[in-house]
Amino acid sequence: MKKLVSLVFVLLIGVQLLAQKQGTIEINTRKTPLNQVLLDLKEKYGFEFAYDSDLLSAFPVTAINKHFNSNEEAVQYLIKDLPLKLERSGNVLLIIPKKEPRQVTGVTRISGRVMEANTFEPLPYSYILINRLPVQSDLQGQFNFIASADTTFNLQISHLGYFVYDTVVTGSIHRNFFLYPQIERIQEIKIYSNPIEKSTLIGDMPGQMKINHQIAPVLPGHGDNSVFNLLRLMPGILASGEQSNDLLIWGAYESQSKIQFDGFTVFGLKNFNDNIAVVNPFVVKNIEVLKGGYGARYGERVGGIVDIQGKNGSLLQPAFTFNINSTTVNSMLEVPLSSKSSLLAAYRQTYYQLYNPTNITWFARDNSNGNGQGAAQGNSSSNAIDFEVQPDFVFRDANLKYVYEGEKGKRFAFSLYGGGDDFNYDMESEFGRTIFNRSEKEKNQQLGGSVQIGLPHRNGNTTNLTLSYALFERQIFERNKTENNRTGEIKIRREITSENTVDEVSFGAEHIFNMKDGHRVIAGAGIIDNNVELLRISLNQELLNITNHSPRLWGYVQDEYPLGKHLLFKTGGRVTYVNEVEKWYFEPRLSASIKLSESVKLNASWGKYNQYLSKTTVVDSSNNFTNFWINADNDLVPVLQAEHWVGGMSYNKNGFTVSAEVYNKTTTGLNRFFIGNKRINQGFYTGRAKSRGLDLFVKKEFKRHMAWVSYTLSNTEENYPFYVSDEWRPAPHQQKHELKFAGVFNYRSFYLSANYIYGSGFERFDIDSSLDLDRPYRRLDASLVYKFKPGKVKAEAGISILNILNTDNIKYSNIRVSTVDNVNLVGVYSDAVAFTPAVFFKITF
Repeated sequence: MKKLVSLVFVLLIGVQLLAQKQGTIEINTRKTPLNQVLLDLKEKYGFEFAYDSDLLSAFPVTAINKHFNSNEEAVQYLIKDLPLKLERSGNVLLIIPKKEPRQVTGVTRISGRVMEANTFEPLPYSYILINRLPVQSDLQGQFNFIASADTTFNLQISHLGYFVYDTVVTGSIHRNFFLYPQIERIQEIKIYSNPIEKSTLIGDMPGQMKINHQIAPVLPGHGDNSVFNLLRLMPGILASGEQSNDLLIWGAYESQSKIQFDGFTVFGLKNFNDNIAVVNPFVVKNIEVLKGGYGARYGERVGGIVDIQGKNGSLLQPAFTFNINSTTVNSMLEVPLSSKSSLLAAYRQTYYQLYNPTNITWFARDNSNGNGQGAAQGNSSSNAIDFEVQPDFVFRDANLKYVYEGEKGKRFAFSLYGGGDDFNYDMESEFGRTIFNRSEKEKNQQLGGSVQIGLPHRNGNTTNLTLSYALFERQIFERNKTENNRTGEIKIRREITSENTVDEVSFGAEHIFNMKDGHRVIAGAGIIDNNVELLRISLNQELLNITNHSPRLWGYVQDEYPLGKHLLFKTGGRVTYVNEVEKWYFEPRLSASIKLSESVKLNASWGKYNQYLSKTTVVDSSNNFTNFWINADNDLVPVLQAEHWVGGMSYNKNGFTVSAEVYNKTTTGLNRFFIGNKRINQGFYTGRAKSRGLDLFVKKEFKRHMAWVSYTLSNTEENYPFYVSDEWRPAPHQQKHELKFAGVFNYRSFYLSANYIYGSGFERFDIDSSLDLDRPYRRLDASLVYKFKPGKVKAEAGISILNILNTDNIKYSNIRVSTVDNVNLVGVYSDAVAFTPAVFFKITF
């Protein structure tokens, strides 16, 4: 019995000693920076720290091999001979300097620049929280925060696609903050366990989204349109109908939403299968989407704004990227010219005849029968003819950018862009006793350039100057010819030549006044001028010949004022003087964001918007729509005016995001030019539109995977004086329901993604034929991408399959009606993307 008691006593002592041994904290290291030692402790024992990582990296831990009983005891030992002290806040250990910095001005200033760690690229419009007060970096990634009494600040910096920078700073500082991209496999443990900003940032401000373009290349597509493939999966941006030369946002018509790249306007190039975007994805660094209700800093549009900033180019070492896919070859060269300047050049083009022979379907309506039922409304196959068309298409574009980074954040950037496409086809087929021949040619050219200068001041304020130029030229030729196969009589039924040129010269200056606790005022002023030439000739008769220009002076003030840590007000206004109409236009803007908790936010905004350069719609005798750029003169073409109401709520926690937004927009000054028919006289007509809707967005991020669902319920109607009984009719691009699914699964170096888009169908077309043009839109895409690194070279390879189910969809912009003879109409349309496998290979060294 005594032996048993002795054995139990020995076991109890052993268990107690083992428990004490397991409860101790071991530090065994030598010649390691203090911040690295603390991160090792965090990974091994779950310590919770808050400290300035850059400050602690300056203190090396020479040699330690000891055990400690608590985390506080271990940290006290590590800093015992250093000018640091330890404070506890709950379970978090705060490590701060012993001596507080002297406050010469009575305030604390935290400023710096947010940059990518691997390339030193500035990260514009990064989101920064300083003691829960929001700040946003500017175009050059710079920010400035002025506080009063506090001397210790929790600083969090986030940018989509990058690891969150989370640290503690004490006193006034000014330095660069480096963020690491999520897609890089890096060894630095100090950021390994931090959260990542992934696919999109939505719900932070009313009507605003921030897109992470870094995930775009792993989504289905050819690669040349990866950025816009991601945009079309977002709520409120129309994807059904595969609109290829404009973005339709929240019911806005063509040209009412603006795309700008490096400060100059992108008017758009035409691509007929939605696989090549006007902006090369290689050169994209940041994308901001403002769907509506945005502040006074943006103007000149009554729809949305897509603001794209291009890369600067590497300052560290030369890099060359090459990509070949089923559509184009694409290349980009980055060359550091010095420690402060870099040059970036990119070029891409189609390398073979892109379009295979295409089947075009013709449907005829025969009005000669007395019962009023067109022959094409029956099921007779004789009224539907398929024939083959061989299109000819060429696309190419190039980017060139030079950037100089001067002392104390000064910056000079010079960006150039040039691109063009050329599309034409001839088709011929016999229809009854008539041989029908149709020719179509279209040539587009876009040029753009900007000079951007950033001038930071000693007091933390910043002045930005932008000089930009953009030019767009479009030439169109159409001809329909018929020949009687018995008599040989030839008639030219339609022959149209159109030329449209628009350019834009703009200069703007912006100054940012940074005040205390996140309060800032932004003021800007400038001048802009648009020159337009429009010529349209039909059967040797001049229908339109307009040449004018519209110089304008503009200015704005925007006040961003946080009330505490939970409420942010933005108030301001924009004023424009239009010389063409000799009139001032004022656009007030208001918005508010309320943070109900760390996870829930409410947003609301209201504003008025004007647009002085837009597209007018030319409607021919067959009700075909063609759009051309034109300046407003308040005579034939009125100034577009709109009012936006936006409200929303968002929830964001642990990688789970839910956002809901409602909007109501009214627009006056819509413009159409009718060639004339039996019911409507030739001339310009002015209309109005109203649009309202709901956007829902649900996203879940888990580990290295993500999935989201977006849904848009919208109703866009228009009214013109020639409508019967002053009725409201659905707009041509009206799509009441649009549902989108997308997901990205990452396993090691493989990325599997898929997306599905459903649209309820276009409710209205002015085409009377047996074509089921309002049928639903459905498209399922998938892709597999493999990233690998042979030696020092980074490589990617992948395959995408577009429209896996080979659904027969209508392409919105390619519907045409042609006259065959006096009693027959032929509806000609091009299918949207069919079942299309595509491969790509990308290499960077």
